[in-house]
Amino acid sequence: MLPFIKKEKVAKDTYSFYFDRVKRGSAGQTVFDFLPGQYLRLTLPHSSDERGTSRYFTIASSPHEKKHVMFTIKIYESSFKKTLYTMQPGDEGQFFGPMGWFLLPKDEQAEKVFIAGGIGVTPFHSLLHFLSEKKQIAPITLFASFPKRDEVLFYEEFGKISKKNKNIRVIYTLTQEDVVDSDWKGETGRVSHEIFKKYLSDVHKPVYYVVGSEETVAGIKAMLLELGIDEKKIQTEDFTGY
Repeated sequence: MLPFIKKEKVAKDTYSFYFDRVKRGSAGQTVFDFLPGQYLRLTLPHSSDERGTSRYFTIASSPHEKKHVMFTIKIYESSFKKTLYTMQPGDEGQFFGPMGWFLLPKDEQAEKVFIAGGIGVTPFHSLLHFLSEKKQIAPITLFASFPKRDEVLFYEEFGKISKKNKNIRVIYTLTQEDVVDSDWKGETGRVSHEIFKKYLSDVHKPVYYVVGSEETVAGIKAMLLELGIDEKKIQTEDFTGY
């Protein structure tokens, strides 16, 4: 059980939820541990729907943030989401985990390309915060795709990370904006070969990590294979943390 701390609106219909990461038991205080990219099962008492009383959410915070664990979630009309949304400080959530295999290999020195569709960017939020603390890392480029500008997540945070660590670069693109304001510094359109050619010197060199909806992941993987990327260099995860 972890106590709820607060929630913050971070984009249209999207909130970050914070839970106290310090467990308080008979053995004293211990910090709940996890690795970047992992996820947890959260169980909340509510009028259960067909999906039951539990959901799986990817951890968006870094393991270095010792005081809390954070999830960023789109809020839809469901009894579970309503219960989560109305939690008050001190209310407790029952967690199981951490779980998940979508992790960077230890001592991996290959250049990396992260590709995220929408809310699927959350595991990369954890990974980039974690990796930005390292002085020596292989080059990383994150392509983050969102339909509309008001749905974009972590724009300012990723900008600060890129300034802090020159080996980390983040490219945003909007796929459904008819008119883009002149101050928009990202791209428009879907992640494509053309965008890769603009930002990657050799598309065959990096290892690719792709997260998003099932449809998004399938489309990106098909594109990568068409470009001749070795399938062994493509890691994917259908993101279910909605």
